[in-house]
Amino acid sequence: MIDKITLKELAFPLIKSIDSFNFLLKSHHRRVAVISYYLGRYLRLEENRLADLVIAAALHDIGALSVQERDMLVQKDVLDPRPHCIMGYKMLVSCQLFSNIARIIKHHHIYYEDSERYPDAPLESHIIHLADRIDIYIDPNRFILNQKKETMEAILEKCGTAFHPEICQAFSEVAKADIFWIELSNMTMDQLLKKIRYDYDYTLSIEQILQFGTVVSRIIDFRSSFTASHSCTVAHLSAFIGWKSGLDEETCTKLKLAGLFHDIGKIGIDTAYIEKKGPLTEEEFNQVKLHTYYTYQILNELSLAAWFEEIVQWSSNHHEKTDGSGYPYRKSGAELDFGTQIVSYADMLSALMESRPYREASPLDTAIEMIRDEMSPILYPEILEVIEKHKDEIVQIVNRCANEMAKVYSKNIDVEEELPSPPVI
Repeated sequence: MIDKITLKELAFPLIKSIDSFNFLLKSHHRRVAVISYYLGRYLRLEENRLADLVIAAALHDIGALSVQERDMLVQKDVLDPRPHCIMGYKMLVSCQLFSNIARIIKHHHIYYEDSERYPDAPLESHIIHLADRIDIYIDPNRFILNQKKETMEAILEKCGTAFHPEICQAFSEVAKADIFWIELSNMTMDQLLKKIRYDYDYTLSIEQILQFGTVVSRIIDFRSSFTASHSCTVAHLSAFIGWKSGLDEETCTKLKLAGLFHDIGKIGIDTAYIEKKGPLTEEEFNQVKLHTYYTYQILNELSLAAWFEEIVQWSSNHHEKTDGSGYPYRKSGAELDFGTQIVSYADMLSALMESRPYREASPLDTAIEMIRDEMSPILYPEILEVIEKHKDEIVQIVNRCANEMAKVYSKNIDVEEELPSPPVI
């Protein structure tokens, strides 16, 4: 069991990192969350529902996997919002703690006139839909109070068709005060989250932390089809290598979590680098190297006590090398423990066995030879020996993760079932 933590404390690192990622939607999630908070408070939602609403608003577009999809969402009229709504739902629903959030996100572009078609859509989805469109109508290059009247008119004109009448009424009331518009532009996410509270907190089980790690990995990996199963593979390879190396069950669980979390810092890296059809320039690679630093900064904000410290270190050190040539800290020798080395090997194996825009996937034997020739002198050779002894099982793990994550990655909007977590190997 892990120390008690609230859902907002668990979600905050995700919220903070996602909101700062895309310059086109920079602070969009924050503003939608502030608007949703004002509307939910006016509608007198009880505290837990209000907190779920704000967290859902702060994560609502996580299902927009590409820059192109995010570009589409800044248009006043989104022609087909369902794919990214369903994708966001599918990313979150397998995590018990986020199940309510997932159901809100699933319908966050619902039109009021379509309500009968979606009887499971909660009121919170309607609130986020209106809040989202308010923010899209606002011109970031103009002073906010000078847009108050025209934005209200544009939104209220669609009352009863696009937007829920009760929520329109709430908006017309809260928007009368200048403070609504001022805080919409200026309230930080930290300030907003301090305003909400749950009547309860959680003592997290290991299974719940694994579910949360799966959510994190999906949010990161799904941004590119080339990395759709990467963190799943790294997680299960790390746990498997640890097990075959004689490590205990708890340590193997931590290794799995480190694999799930290791690339969370890529939320701050432009996907153009990941999908570039050719080698990166030195300048581009320098940008990519930031992801390990971001991983540390994001994970270090999770209040999961001393139990989580090794996971943070293994995740953020996975590109360090024993000769000091790695990044970002240039650690070396004894500074890199066995767990770090296992995650490093798992990361390299997974990457080499996945396709990239500039090369095809390598079979395991080729990947092993590449690692032996290029990397093993500056890593632990004992780990490579474990890998070579268990090649058949490793191929099965890689294929199983790829197949399972392909199901989740599917944009089939008719797929409504609650999807399982990746297989336990």
